[in-house]
Amino acid sequence: MIVDDRLETVLRTNVAGKTAARTQLRQLVDLLGIVPLAQWNARHATALQRVDSLASHLSDEECAAVLRGVPHSSAVLVYHFAQKAPRTASAAVASARLTDEDWLALIPRLPTIARGFVRHRSDLGASVRKLLSQLGVDDFLLPEPARTQVKPAQVAVTEAPPAPPQASQPPPPTPDAPLPELHPDVADGIGAIVRRIEAFRAKRKERDAATSEAPGQARADGVAPRLPFAEEPDAARPTPLSIDLRTDALGTVVHAAIDPPGMLVGAAAFCADDSAPVHCDKAMMQAFRHRQPINAGQLQIDGAPMVAGAWQADGMPLFAPDGGRFTGYLLRLRRPLALAPAAPVAPPTPASDEADRLRQLLHELRTPINAIQGFAEMIQSQALGSTPHQYRAMAASIAADAAQILAGFEEVERLVKLESRALTLDPGEADAAQVVARLIDQVTPVFAARNVRLAIDVPSAPLPVGMAADELERSVWRVLSVIAASVAPGERLTIALETGDQNAHLAIALPAALYRLDDTALFAPDVSGNSGSFAAPAMLGNGFALRLARAEFEAAHGVLLREGERLTIMLPRADIPAPASAVQG
Repeated sequence: MIVDDRLETVLRTNVAGKTAARTQLRQLVDLLGIVPLAQWNARHATALQRVDSLASHLSDEECAAVLRGVPHSSAVLVYHFAQKAPRTASAAVASARLTDEDWLALIPRLPTIARGFVRHRSDLGASVRKLLSQLGVDDFLLPEPARTQVKPAQVAVTEAPPAPPQASQPPPPTPDAPLPELHPDVADGIGAIVRRIEAFRAKRKERDAATSEAPGQARADGVAPRLPFAEEPDAARPTPLSIDLRTDALGTVVHAAIDPPGMLVGAAAFCADDSAPVHCDKAMMQAFRHRQPINAGQLQIDGAPMVAGAWQADGMPLFAPDGGRFTGYLLRLRRPLALAPAAPVAPPTPASDEADRLRQLLHELRTPINAIQGFAEMIQSQALGSTPHQYRAMAASIAADAAQILAGFEEVERLVKLESRALTLDPGEADAAQVVARLIDQVTPVFAARNVRLAIDVPSAPLPVGMAADELERSVWRVLSVIAASVAPGERLTIALETGDQNAHLAIALPAALYRLDDTALFAPDVSGNSGSFAAPAMLGNGFALRLARAEFEAAHGVLLREGERLTIMLPRADIPAPASAVQG
């Protein structure tokens, strides 16, 4: 368990009624009972105060019943409950599992009645028994009649009524004679004691005979078996085939759709340590760390028979509606059809791990920016009331910036998915000659404003390529926008679209600002160009725009590469079949 917050989880739970009080008292005793003495701190002291508060709502017998059912190894709990009512103190002492060293340090600090309860234990060492004897705790059975005949008789004689005047000395009583001289109340008290002794002996013999493995023989382990009451055993409860769980952000189960829910509530559902009572496989643990959906995760539970064993887990992460904060998981556990482990999944490559982390980061960033954009639009539209024009203008600027940032995030996510092969482009065909000619017409005014001389060579005949029209237009526009943003006034550029044996070739001359860069710097995300009228590629850098266009062309089985002073785009022709795994020039 990475973070053990079971105690805090129990303390955060509100208690309503005696049933809830007994349940929480049992949980607290179970958690505090395993804490070593050297590790007690302020939060354990707070839990002990909650224990006192819960015990005040229960009777002595109810509190004792809870303690008898929860074995513990805490000397602190023994000392604490020893100050309570007798039944509670007796149950705390009986359920304790302490070493002789702990008993030697604890017994002198216990009240006298609690020391008597310790004497009834059968697992005490010789040193502990010697200490009890030194403290005057020798035997807690009722005294034998032979040891008490003399003293009560002497006391009774002194309290007897005076003898008649005519008798000077009463005859000494014989052993077989009755005791007419005793006061009636005293005689009844002695008889009651004798009857209690005989009844105690008789019940002890019956208990030994009923609980021993053979008549007349006591059990060697010293454990008292179940009393021989004439009661029917409880019917076996059916084992559930599915359980719905809810966890908090740390992976601790806070709700379980099973009766009683305490069998799973408080357990850490995401732990890869095989020695933990509840542990999962590495794939499920990794999905939890990345806040991703869980599909067919393997979960092993070592606990109550109803929930113990192997489970298959499916779940979805939960995010708070106000801000997108991660709040936990909704899980459904199902018994697998076969207990054999699932087929091994190929481990993800480092590149795919990096892509997953980047997509998760974009998700975390997109949520607050969406909220900022929404509030800015509300202020701009005066949805919350009248707003000064100055603030409306600022809100409009913020909303525009947020929209531009979100668009950039979409481009980054698209690049990550394309490079990790998590996204494929829609299949289709397009006329490359028509698309390129239309885009050149759109960008020509920008070139003309800078006195750029263009040499364009685009065939008039259709040139079908194996790429959807919208995808082809988007990718070619990215390249042309980078060229237009980087060209200097007065430069000369050539754009030529040619037909190859199996591919269509689009060659675009590089401006001087890009030609001076090597191949690595040309496609680097941090390369920036002049914004001009093309702010979109400049926001993430010209190199990023070229890299994204290259990934899009490669997804369509084409290429974008640098050949000296020009960029070359090659796309497979749709009218000539070509292998999908290779592109020939």
